[in-house]
Amino acid sequence: MSLVINDTSYAGTFASYFWLPATFGMDTVQKGAVYVQDGIKKKHTIGRVDLSNPLQPRAATPTSNGVNGKFTIDGRSLEPQDHMFYTEFNPRDFESHWLAEQLSPTLLARELPVTAENYMMQIALNRTFEIIETENWMGSTTYNATPGDPGNGQLMFMDGFMKKFLNDSAVVQIANPVTLTSSNILDKMTLLLNSVAANKKALISKASQWDRMKFFVSVNTAVLYQDALVVGTTFKGLNTMDRGIKPWKGYEVVPLAGFPDNTILFCEGMPDPTSNLYIGMNSTEDNNLQLMRLQNNSELFFLKGLMKFDVQYGFSDQIFLYTTYTADYFNS
Repeated sequence: MSLVINDTSYAGTFASYFWLPATFGMDTVQKGAVYVQDGIKKKHTIGRVDLSNPLQPRAATPTSNGVNGKFTIDGRSLEPQDHMFYTEFNPRDFESHWLAEQLSPTLLARELPVTAENYMMQIALNRTFEIIETENWMGSTTYNATPGDPGNGQLMFMDGFMKKFLNDSAVVQIANPVTLTSSNILDKMTLLLNSVAANKKALISKASQWDRMKFFVSVNTAVLYQDALVVGTTFKGLNTMDRGIKPWKGYEVVPLAGFPDNTILFCEGMPDPTSNLYIGMNSTEDNNLQLMRLQNNSELFFLKGLMKFDVQYGFSDQIFLYTTYTADYFNS
């Protein structure tokens, strides 16, 4: 069974609520780092269009030479993969718990106590989305693990952003990466900014650059960044008691709970369709769980959730990445 009750003292009174542990859920979505495309039953393709060599010499009767004014149309797809939460338990295990008084009077009708049901379903969703948040970035269907096992086995149901970035030679990576520290992180962020200026200046030449371009980091890296601002800079007027994370050279620095350490991503990430980062899913309504008796002649109940997810990005050459991870990591 998947129900372990350690508190069976059953004396005195019991609160009508439970404490729940801290969880971070779908942090990437909640912070508006990606656009969420839902309603995908099987596969969803986003088209891309580009034009090269728009100009040619003027002619009274121009002709097309197949080189000038050449349109290229292609697309990238989101194909959400199945994810399932499932567990079974016997509500009668609560007969030795404080919540026994909430159990039905008759044994045949015995179900979960109402208080336990509400909180068990809530923590099931919280923990599930916590794993999916990490999988969005660090997922790999080719980890050397058994799907569903602890650790990487929990991250094997789709390929995340990092695996896709590192297997894409057109993604712009900073060479010779090293472990990030509070004394080098500002230099590495500046390298990324300089790389954009050298390779894709359109991203930082428009007025909307400050809203669209963001530095994405892990929670641990965000702490290093804040330490660097306090110790490693000589900026006057920096109030270290202010809440929030200060921008770097005007660009927002966004810590994401599922994001890996020793990694910085600099790109356009917004919660609208012009974002370069997408998450695809079957439906935003898939955050509901099914709680039912396992079968008519059984005392057991099951709790089940089904959802589908995938991640994708629009243009490889608009992804600027600093990381110590390599493609091989996602096959280990």
